[in-house]
Amino acid sequence: MDCTPLPGDRPSTYALFTHPLADTSAQSERFVDANRFKTTELLDQGVVKMSKTKSQQCYQVSRLQLIGWQAVVCCVVLMSCGLSPGVGAACTPQKDFVPVPEGQYERNYSSITTPGARPLGYDSGIIYYLGSNQPNPCIRVTGTEGSGRRVEVMVQTVPATLDICVRDSTQTEIDNCASGTINLCQEASGNSVNFEFYCKTGCEAGDINFWYRFTVSPEGEDPEEWCFDRTGTDFPNTLGNVIPPNHVNNPVTRPPPTSGLTRLLPAWRSLFLVPVVTFLFSQ
Repeated sequence: MDCTPLPGDRPSTYALFTHPLADTSAQSERFVDANRFKTTELLDQGVVKMSKTKSQQCYQVSRLQLIGWQAVVCCVVLMSCGLSPGVGAACTPQKDFVPVPEGQYERNYSSITTPGARPLGYDSGIIYYLGSNQPNPCIRVTGTEGSGRRVEVMVQTVPATLDICVRDSTQTEIDNCASGTINLCQEASGNSVNFEFYCKTGCEAGDINFWYRFTVSPEGEDPEEWCFDRTGTDFPNTLGNVIPPNHVNNPVTRPPPTSGLTRLLPAWRSLFLVPVVTFLFSQ
């Protein structure tokens, strides 16, 4: 559609009838001509408005397509770096945590590489380094039915100097991060709770091995008092190291034996000094 304005000024109907001696037939022709120009002008204005509306719609569609492609590229880049594109996305549980009754805790030291080791009821996990395209560990805790039930979360890295974070999958904007150990007690968000372990710093170069344990407050007890009474100090590294079977103790170094005369010298010195001191004080 050609939206170029018509050349020349378009006469108005009022201007055609202002001369008192104007010819009637000429006035009629000019009247029709003016109406034709007016109609054309209105049509052109409508076409221009429609063109503008269509252009705006096309621009908005193009912008939406551009934003969509930018989002796709951003997700691909984040996934290639081992990052989760949805910070607020709930994790998919990979396993259920199996609690160990406290009376059955294994209280001997266990290496985190020992298969099936459960020292003090802890289980082991791995946060793979960024770039490995491995999902973060996501553990489901069951048995949290009831009003106000609490879940105690205990985490310890190996070695106990690495940074680690844990969060409830329903609290995606809350980061519970610490160096070495984490101890928190929070209210359960449902009949089961998914916990995601991840890191923000320090996981670019290697994997992070860690121990973790979940303890659900007993039903019927005051949940706040139960959390308050938890010690929160029984981490796996508090257990003593087990001496390996092939360990050899360091030999004890004893001083060399001395002769009898050497052992008697201190006594002779004492006997000699007694009369000397007595004589000096008697003067």
